[in-house]
Amino acid sequence: MPSDTAKKMYEALLVEVNNGLVGKITFKMNTIEFEINSKDGIGGHIQEWLEKWMIENEIIYSSPSNSQSFPDFLLHNSHNSSVSLLEIKCFDMNAGANFDIANFQSYCQSLATNPERIYSDYLIFGYILNEGKLVIQNIWLKKIWEICCASERFPLKTQVKRDVIYNIRPASWYAANPTYSSFKTKEEFVKALYETEEMYLKRVSENKGVYLVNKLL
Repeated sequence: MPSDTAKKMYEALLVEVNNGLVGKITFKMNTIEFEINSKDGIGGHIQEWLEKWMIENEIIYSSPSNSQSFPDFLLHNSHNSSVSLLEIKCFDMNAGANFDIANFQSYCQSLATNPERIYSDYLIFGYILNEGKLVIQNIWLKKIWEICCASERFPLKTQVKRDVIYNIRPASWYAANPTYSSFKTKEEFVKALYETEEMYLKRVSENKGVYLVNKLL
């Protein structure tokens, strides 16, 4: 279940999305002003807008001192002293979800020291940008296991470049018939995470062994 504050935010934002949540991004320098039609940086702009929205709607929150660290926001429950973790993700609905959920190795390590991280809420914006017009078409509030899935190569879908795993990548949870369905429970996700880590570290170790043998020969 999402935290009470995240659920409250989601329900209020969903009303706005259903009523039409539309905007534009402009850039001005001196006398030149124009509308931005590039998708670069859209996620950051939406996150900045959301922060202003939270202030306007009297959502009690704080942010990490390092803007690059996890999570994006700490939500404070006004009824008790509890704090919940909120991550913001955005993607172009015409291209599909291709954002990075988290760095793979960092996430594996962090769960060992901070197991509560797995209960973080993910507020996800699906947008369309056309001729300077930005439309938030859909919004979701999910747990990490609800937006992750398996892949052909590993038990967990990841971004792999030259046999190196970089990031955890999302499932197509919004699709009617995805190739790989999202995990149903956190236990399924954790099992896939560590099985992937085990397979990956074994492969890295074997490759290092082959490299050393070849070098010695």
